[in-house]
Amino acid sequence: MKNLISPRNMKRIIQYAFLMSYFIVCSSSALASDKWQKLWSRLEHATYIQTGSGKTVIYDFFDPNCIYCAKAFQLERPFADKGQLTVRYVPVGFLTDSSFGKAAAILQAQNPQEAMKNNYMELLRTGHAAISSATATEATHSALRQNERIFISTGATTLPELVYRLPDGQVEAFRGELSKTQLDLLSSGHRLDN
Repeated sequence: MKNLISPRNMKRIIQYAFLMSYFIVCSSSALASDKWQKLWSRLEHATYIQTGSGKTVIYDFFDPNCIYCAKAFQLERPFADKGQLTVRYVPVGFLTDSSFGKAAAILQAQNPQEAMKNNYMELLRTGHAAISSATATEATHSALRQNERIFISTGATTLPELVYRLPDGQVEAFRGELSKTQLDLLSSGHRLDN
């Protein structure tokens, strides 16, 4: 049986396939980057509680009853306190029946940052959130629902969910628990691998 593809044509086919693969990979990462950039512009309209003033900015979605969110808060706090990171905590309330009311209570507190901190310190100490549920005002209800829509648009299904922008403008997301090493990377302007 005669070979229908000459070695020369086979080489061209392989080069073409390699070139097409390269363009697909490049365009998919550009599309992913574009997705995160669009999400970033939506996040700038979220309701959040900000700590720190670092060049790397993190949006950290949290639920008041989430122990993993409390652990992330505890790890992020020293970096924010030293001005190495800017952390914008975006409250959502869906993990338990009391979550929405507790998120509302934090946002409606006289000092939301302090209310969030006290809630998480108690959650870490005892396993129970400190803040009691509150009835959300119309504005708070609307803000929390908007935050939840943004959270859903990240594609995440669990917390914590972090969306961050590095000093070079690159926007990425990270799902799950962070380590101190990963926060060191973020605070020095490096991306994380999920």
